[in-house]
Amino acid sequence: MLIDVNQPDSAEKFWEGMREVAASATRHQDYELFEALIKIGRAALAQGVELVPQCGFFLSCPVCSALSGQRCINAPGHPLGDHKLHPERVELAEKAIRGEVPLPGPLR
Repeated sequence: MLIDVNQPDSAEKFWEGMREVAASATRHQDYELFEALIKIGRAALAQGVELVPQCGFFLSCPVCSALSGQRCINAPGHPLGDHKLHPERVELAEKAIRGEVPLPGPLR
């Protein structure tokens, strides 16, 4: 599949592919693959690729404990509404990818 980096949805397609690999890393319990994804994500940010809300799929959710690659579920006091991820998960992922907080363990 060819992704034209000038298309308006190219960032979403990039992060969608990264999410699929993160789900595979979780499924196979491959922490080295997960760490490689973080390196790729950081390099993409350095090259100007924008973060999209779906980037939260890389980490487990601090609210509902969904694993990387899984959608969040409603939790008491934390309804999802129309979103796939809790805002806390998206915020944590953004900070982790930027290196502002240490990476939480993605695999259980």
